[in-house]
This record gives sequence, structure tokens and C-alpha cells, in this order.
Amino acid sequence: MTAPRIVLIAGLLMLVLGSRASAQNVTKILDNGQDGEKLVFVVLGDGYAAGDQQQYEADVDKLVLNGVFAHDFYKDNKAAFNIYRVNLVSQESGVSSLTFRRNTALKVIYSGVWNRCWLEETPGETDKLITDAINIKKYDFVLIIANVNKYGGCRRGNRLYITSGDDWNVVAHEYGHGIAGLYDEYSAGKGQYREERINVKNCSVVLDRNNVAWSELVAGNIDLPSDNLVGIDPNDTVGEFTGCTYYDTGVYRPVQDCRMKSNTPHFCPVCLGLMRAAVQPYLAPAAAPAAGGAPGPPQKFTNIVVTITKNNGITVQKATEVTGVLVLSPQGNPAYFAEFPGRGRPNVAALVIDDPFVVRGFVDPENRKLGEKIIPVDSATIVLQVPGTGIDIASRDLGFELYRARPGKFSELTTSALMNFQSVINSASKQDLKRVIKVGPQDLGKQVKAAATQATQ
Repeated sequence: MTAPRIVLIAGLLMLVLGSRASAQNVTKILDNGQDGEKLVFVVLGDGYAAGDQQQYEADVDKLVLNGVFAHDFYKDNKAAFNIYRVNLVSQESGVSSLTFRRNTALKVIYSGVWNRCWLEETPGETDKLITDAINIKKYDFVLIIANVNKYGGCRRGNRLYITSGDDWNVVAHEYGHGIAGLYDEYSAGKGQYREERINVKNCSVVLDRNNVAWSELVAGNIDLPSDNLVGIDPNDTVGEFTGCTYYDTGVYRPVQDCRMKSNTPHFCPVCLGLMRAAVQPYLAPAAAPAAGGAPGPPQKFTNIVVTITKNNGITVQKATEVTGVLVLSPQGNPAYFAEFPGRGRPNVAALVIDDPFVVRGFVDPENRKLGEKIIPVDSATIVLQVPGTGIDIASRDLGFELYRARPGKFSELTTSALMNFQSVINSASKQDLKRVIKVGPQDLGKQVKAAATQATQ
């Protein structure tokens, strides 16, 4: 009669120890306070077996703590960030290739091909595996390190896939897109710029020292265009240099060379200012007055991980209630607005700084003129923060509409305008604000309720 009891006790003990082991797999490696008041990075590894965990931690230190966050802007503004490391144990060491499959935690595939974005997801599996692996209430960015000592990386929404063989500089460049929505500043053989007229952030078609987006940083004695200047600091002398956002002519960048052009230099004065503005609310005291886009006292908001599709679809993967600082200032000039209409309550909007329907692959070091591989996609998984509401309200009558914003048209919106976004919609033209997804009230709310979870971190 005693044997079954011993087995039962042993089984319960294994469950307890197993849950503790799982909890210990999540480590806060940079702690600057409450997650609700910071930009939160989560780092995951794929292809690291049980015997590779020390190597994984060393790779995280190399690329993140002693890489990105030990240099220039990121080092100076480290207090705006929290970072979690999640130790996932794969059954096999190394990741899959196009011709050979390995059993790994996230099922990432290394193609090693520029035209295929270097690193791919296993359709129908990787996306959910990543979401399930992150047991954290609020996070903004995810970094997935694939255990392969070769070059390559691909960014999908707020997720950046890189190899363990990459350098931290390319990671620092990519988060220039994610944090402040910066443009790439290099040319990639696209010829004359003929896209939408831009004069925002770090690219402009306006050759005019008084009206270019960064006019306050252009000295009066700087020639425009500035390509023939000699004896200048290539990283810090601000003017208008020909070539930006993959085009060769007709559009200008602020300096000769910047992190957004060739990775290794630090951010130029224009990009640095935009990056600082984007993280400033996360450096400010939590109880700072809510003037302009500054954070106010801590409030409830709903953090949702959603997959959106261009065919009017949205799927909530995870929803958590967070108390903290919700930043509504469109410092980065948003590419999209996510609106959450509801019955009997004000329309509110969240910002999507970069285009979620674009996948970006790293530059090919063997042919840099190709630039980043830009791949249009029909679906994306992103993180959205629903202002002014907790799970209790969000799960009742929440709708969802996604609008594409014309570059530079919404750089001065106030927090109050974003909290009553219907007035912005009513006053904007179809060219300035175009709706691409609409899901009626209650449809999203039902999904939020079903996906609501209590994260432990």
C-alpha cells in the first residue's frame, strides 16, 4: 500500500521542481524598475541544447549586455530599458537548414540566403512557440538568437532574428528602426526618388536649410547639397547628403555616414535626437505631469500580442493587464495607428512606429549594394498597448481598426487627440490616413477575454 503513495509524492515533487525550473529559466538581466514604466526587451535562444546553455548566456552577453547596451546611445540611455533572458532548451544543438531539420525549441530555419531573409520561421509553429515561451506581462521587443556561427538576420515586426555569429552593431542598427522608426540612409541602386514626398525623421526631399526636417542642426555655412564638402566629420557634420531610403538621388540624409547607413558609426546628431526623444518618457519619473507626450501617473492598460492580416483579420495570441506608463506621443512619426473603438467609450489609438507588413533582411556582406532585403508580407505579429483600459473593459466591447499614416503628417498629435481618435479620423484626408483593417466592437473583446493570461513576471 505504500508504493503508490511514494510514487504519488514523487510525482508531485517532480511537478513542483519542474515549475521551479521553468520559473528559473526566465532571468531579468537588466533591471531598471517596473516593466510598465520601461521599454522591455526579451531575448530567446533557438538551437541551444542542455549542454549549450552556458554558450547561450555568453552569446546574450556578447550581443546584448556587452554589445548593444555597452555602447553610445544604448549605454547612455540604458535606464530606459529592462531586459529578460529566456533559457529555452532545444532537443538538438544548432538550427534547421533548408535541407536538414533539427528538433529545436522555436523551429527557426537558417537559409543563409539574402533573398530569403537569412532566417525563416516554420509556418504555423514558430510564431506560437515564441509567444508561448514569453511569460512576461509587458514587453516591447523580442530578440531571437539562432545557434549558428554564420552571418544573417531578419526582422519581422517587433521580432528580430539573428545568428550567434552576428555582430552587435547590426542589432543596434535594426533597433533604430524599431525604437524611433528611423529610415535606412544608404542607397541601393533604386535611382531617382519617386515615392511619397517625405520630409521627416532622417530622410527628406526638401533641399532647403530652413525647411528640411532637421533644419535646426544645419549650420549656416554648410553647402547644400553637401556631398562635396571636405575636411568635415563624416558622422557629426549635419547638412544634406544625396541618397537615402535606398534611392540614389532626389532624397537626402543628414550626414555622410551614420549607424543607419553603415551600422558601425554611432547615430548621427539627427538620429540620436530622434532616438533620445523616443525613449525619454521611459527615463522620466513615473509621476511626471502628462504634458504633450510625457507620461503621467501610472495607469492600467492592456498589453496584447496580436497577429494581423491584410485581409481584415486579427488574432489575439496573449493579453495581459499592466499598470505603468503608457507613452502616446508619436515622437517617431508612426507608420500606422491602431484604433480601438468601443460602444459607449471614447475611441483611443496606439502607435505602430514601423510598417508591420514589411520584413527586413540584413545586408549581404558580399554585395552591399543590394541593401537590406525588403519583403512585403500579408500578416504580422506585433505587440499593442490599449490605452485607458484593463482586461475587464477590454474583454467586453473592444474593436480594432488599423490605419496607414502618410509620412510626416501626424508629428504633432497630442495625447488628448489620441485618446479621442475619432476626431483625427474625421479631419484627415484619405491620402493622410487610410484604413486597412476593421474589426467591429466585441469581436476583438471576445478574443482578449479568451487569451487573457496572468504572466508571472
